[in-house]
Amino acid sequence: MKVGIVGLPLVGKTTVFNLLTRGQVDTTPWGGRGEAHVGIARVPDARVDRLAEIFAPKKTTYATVEYVDLPGLARGDARAGSEAQALATYLNSLKNVDALLHVVRGFDDPGVPHSEGGVNPARDVDLFELEMMFSDLAVVEKRLDRLGKDLKKVRNSELELELRVLERFKAALEAEQPLREVSLTGDEAKRVRGFTFLSAKPLLIVANLGDSDASRISVVVEALGLQRAASRPNVRVTAVCGKIEAEIAGLAPEDARLFMEDLGITLGGTDRIIQESYSLLGLVSFYTAGEPEVRAWTITRGMTAPQAAGVIHTDFEKGFIKAEVVSYEDMIELSSFAVARSRGALRLEGKDYVVRENDVILFRFNV
Repeated sequence: MKVGIVGLPLVGKTTVFNLLTRGQVDTTPWGGRGEAHVGIARVPDARVDRLAEIFAPKKTTYATVEYVDLPGLARGDARAGSEAQALATYLNSLKNVDALLHVVRGFDDPGVPHSEGGVNPARDVDLFELEMMFSDLAVVEKRLDRLGKDLKKVRNSELELELRVLERFKAALEAEQPLREVSLTGDEAKRVRGFTFLSAKPLLIVANLGDSDASRISVVVEALGLQRAASRPNVRVTAVCGKIEAEIAGLAPEDARLFMEDLGITLGGTDRIIQESYSLLGLVSFYTAGEPEVRAWTITRGMTAPQAAGVIHTDFEKGFIKAEVVSYEDMIELSSFAVARSRGALRLEGKDYVVRENDVILFRFNV
């Protein structure tokens, strides 16, 4: 999973990036407009820890998320202007991400001026959405112009389908409706997938609160007036106290736990963001476990056993025979595939089996 961290200037994007990556990436200020920080965050997972205790593997591997932290995008930047080339580089950095993580400012600090004059998260969400829609509209209009010329020369059913979809997109964008809210059939989605429109990407809004605002994390939608954004399709909202939680993330586990208890934080900022990201993208985790390695694997909800095997290695999918499946709860109780088999807790599943969250799986294949 790859997530682009975006937002207006001076909202704490890099603070959130440092929180997620535990400060392991050099975030020295950019030398140019289009540069980005890229880092990997390990997905906290107590299930991996527990399985590792049981199997004592040579290697333990957690799922990961790649984050791309981009500089702030100010009002009007996504429109034509003198910095068009630099802006194009910026936007291209977002083309291949699976979702956008929009950091909005929820903290007051007179020493850090807000680019829009005052703290207003709902306004900032709308402003950034507009910038993404302006970018998409420019792409749509350019492509429609090209399609019009091509269809005058020759009739083509695929191009005609694309034309109809893009005309709907144009109408939606002109009405300030992000493309993630436009319903498409399978054929329509396939035809326009290559455009990677920004306002079509799933959106996680992360409010960056002040150090003393931990009590507002659980009620951030109401506290910051984000009800409208939270109610929209393919959008999630969460919050962090970015500065202090980034400091906590760098502490020893026991010290971090005590610090969080003092603040009344029950779940760490990284956990909150990643959990919401998984929910937003419809992702689940399954596990492989044995003496060589215990590992978490991330897949899209609804994947079949052969497809999940293919995430490990394409040969596993091609030569799939069966999956030996034990639930995580049964594996913790029984401690091995052999005991699970003898107790009737191991299931043999075929090609149509849909992998579930928490499955511990041993794939059988032949290549």
